[in-house]
Formats: sequence, C-alpha cells, structure tokens
Amino acid sequence: MREGDHVQIGPLMNGEFAPAKIHSIHRYKVPCRVVRAGQSATLALSNLSEEAEHQIRKGLVVLMPNHEETRIHPICLYFQARMHVLYHATFISPGFQATIHIGNVCQTALVVAIMGKKRIVTNETASVMFRFLKNPEYIQPGCRVLFREGYSKCIGQVIQIFPLKS
Repeated sequence: MREGDHVQIGPLMNGEFAPAKIHSIHRYKVPCRVVRAGQSATLALSNLSEEAEHQIRKGLVVLMPNHEETRIHPICLYFQARMHVLYHATFISPGFQATIHIGNVCQTALVVAIMGKKRIVTNETASVMFRFLKNPEYIQPGCRVLFREGYSKCIGQVIQIFPLKS
C-alpha cells in the first residue's frame, strides 16, 4: 500500500467494508511511503464516512478495493474450531463465554455447541462451534485460536467459517 491509495477497511458492525484513502503511513513512528503485506504500520485514513469513523476498532483489516477476499466474504459471526483444553477447573459446555484470540482479532465468544459431546474437560479435544458476541470478524480456516478465561486455556485451529453473506 502507498500513500494516496484507496482501500477498504472492515468488517464494520454490519459486516461491510468502508472505503477510505491512505493519507499517511508510519512504521515504528517514522513516516514512510509504502507498506507491504505482513508488515505492521500505522495508517492515517481520510474520506471515511462519519458512520464508519465511529466503528473503527482493533482487529479490522485493510484491503485494496476489488481484492479477491472482499468478494469471497470470509466475514462471520459463527465459526467452528478443533479445540484442545489445556486447563479448565471443571468443564466447558455450551453457553460458556471466554475471550478468543485469532490473529489480530480479540473478542468475547460464546460456545454454541460441542460436536459429539455434552462437555469437554482438561486434556480433551473436540470440534466446537463458536459465536462472536459483538461484531462479525474477518477470519479464515486454518487460523490458530487461543480461547481463555481466567486460568482456563484452550488452543486450536479454525476448521470452518459460516459467512455472513453467501
């Protein structure tokens, strides 16, 4: 991405991407003109709608307009992951809420269902259906997942997403 490029930022609360223009780029507090995929940077954006400005938060992605990923829509509220319980004092069952970390995404999620089991305990592995509680997120199958609440910790991998839009 370069200064002056038109981009899309999202997903917003409705699952859409908002158009914006890159006004300036900083890497490690130093101005630069170009940033490549995978690099961290601070972007000053302009031409954002007032509605989109109020929905900017951590965990959003920036894509070029007409990018393949915006047409595929890997935006979801529900996803399934293969999870391994590292530690939990009792058991995890549907209705349990905890913080989910998937790449740059950090949000509370609800355990909707555990496939083939009523509950899971320490050192068990199961396929678990999750629902993000607040906003839809941009995630893809294969991403690593950390699920934590207090001393409880689970790790796993996203195996399926259920897109907001088909």
